[in-house]
Amino acid sequence: MRDEIPAIRAAGAELVLIGNGARIFAEGFRDEMKLDGPLLVDPDLRSYRAAGLRRGRVEILSPRLPLHAVRALWSGHRQGEVQGDAWQLGGVFVIAAGGNLLYEHRSREAGDHPPVAEVLAALRPDATPVREAAAAPVFQAALARVLGALADPTIVLSFSRPGFALHALGFQPDDLDVDLSERRCLVTGANQGLGYESALALADLGAEVTLLCRSAERGEAAAARIREQTGNQRVTVEPLDVADLDDVRRAAARLRAHPVDVLVHNAGALPDRRTLSPQGIEFTMAAHVVGPHLLTRELEAALASAARVVWVSSGGMYSQKLDLEDWNWESRPYDGVTAYAQTKRMQVVLSELWAERLRARGVCVNAMHPGWADTSGVRTSLPRFHRLMRTVLRTPAEGADTIVWLAASAAAAARSGEFFLDREARSTHYLPFTRESEAQRQALWELCERLLECGGHRRSGSSSDPERR
Repeated sequence: MRDEIPAIRAAGAELVLIGNGARIFAEGFRDEMKLDGPLLVDPDLRSYRAAGLRRGRVEILSPRLPLHAVRALWSGHRQGEVQGDAWQLGGVFVIAAGGNLLYEHRSREAGDHPPVAEVLAALRPDATPVREAAAAPVFQAALARVLGALADPTIVLSFSRPGFALHALGFQPDDLDVDLSERRCLVTGANQGLGYESALALADLGAEVTLLCRSAERGEAAAARIREQTGNQRVTVEPLDVADLDDVRRAAARLRAHPVDVLVHNAGALPDRRTLSPQGIEFTMAAHVVGPHLLTRELEAALASAARVVWVSSGGMYSQKLDLEDWNWESRPYDGVTAYAQTKRMQVVLSELWAERLRARGVCVNAMHPGWADTSGVRTSLPRFHRLMRTVLRTPAEGADTIVWLAASAAAAARSGEFFLDREARSTHYLPFTRESEAQRQALWELCERLLECGGHRRSGSSSDPERR
């Protein structure tokens, strides 16, 4: 593009470069490239967000990256030291004096540059403004549905990283081209894994984000990383142990001082032994079910019109039915995997009940499962599974994609009371014996309400809690 500056200026235009590194690096780049035109720096990434430019590790680390690198070397270019946000992609835009957009190219991977001839063509006097971006090709979306119908029953091909790649063929490219600068988002368990990636993506879209984390120290470290990576300084931390009902009430009293646009119930863990919350509730029941139910209850009046509530469940819930016989694991040998799956089933049911309760206010409540993602929780709680499947596990960002889509996209605004995987509503039951009755669903709600009223059992024999996000 630099070599075409004379042609650009002859057409009455100017080449303006915008980067996200520091000014000193921009000056070095200008001198190295022998540029004499405008060179701007945008470390806060505001222009990148306004332009809807893509960002993320998946986008940068494309399989085609080596080909782009070879092409650049062949043409005499090289990649210098990366400055600024290394995970931010760029784009090329031709804008007329009146503000009309004459050409647009948003990079989809590192090294993805448009043909210079196309850019120059947009400078012609007869160039017409571009139309709105088209949706994903109909054939591509149809292909994704057909392949998904074949792969989904296998579970492995659906929940794994190849499954995400297959389902992503049907994603609409503009669904997350949104500006969340007027939204306030709360994410539990946001210092690592899916919660961190969700908070990072929401902050990258401009939202005000509060990380609700059990450890204030780990939460602050995560918030600092998000602020650095996105340039969004409206990222804060609220200490919260979602398994402790008293702590939930304390935190909620501060959080409801301002309207809440997005609430993501993500925090959780998979303990290998039975432990109790401060109120005497079995830990997974407290962290996955009763605590999030109380947090939603406490923030209910603060939920803005058209707010979104997202429950992060697990595909493991498909193996379990709604069972309240021994919810506190007092009469049976403790099995952490079963307890985890049962409470994840309860989350799906609770999300549907909350959707019914809040529907009249226009609040969307949905549950999702992330597939099999390579998180620290999987590595520590399911080490054998991780060793066996690590080569096909999704990245945390891929696992969190549907969380962000449900929280931010206009396409999800009218969806409530559903269960999603990879931006598509899925059945909540694959096995007939897992179906619950309406009476059982109401019994779960009543149990949660009763535990909130009595504050749990308040037993004294709880052991130390397992590590959790």
